[in-house]
Amino acid sequence: MSSHYRTIAGNLELFIGAYLIDFGLLGLLFFGRHFHDRNGAYASAAGAVIGLLLLTRSRRLLDWHGAIFWSIVFLAVVVPVAILLPPLLRLR
Repeated sequence: MSSHYRTIAGNLELFIGAYLIDFGLLGLLFFGRHFHDRNGAYASAAGAVIGLLLLTRSRRLLDWHGAIFWSIVFLAVVVPVAILLPPLLRLR
């Protein structure tokens, strides 16, 4: 695989993994607080684990410096959760 396609695949896996972790964490909070639905909580946890696996694979594909990669991952996970968490906590 050429480096161009490795970069594209790594970036896609990075952002899909961050997306799955974001909505896995938010889903755990939602199904734990409001519905007490174990199936939804299990699916959210599975999504977060699959997202973590995608992130570790994208780290290998991109081969960036560790500090740069994990700082981008931190921002890609924390910022959407921080934006979507207040409306989720306001639900009754």
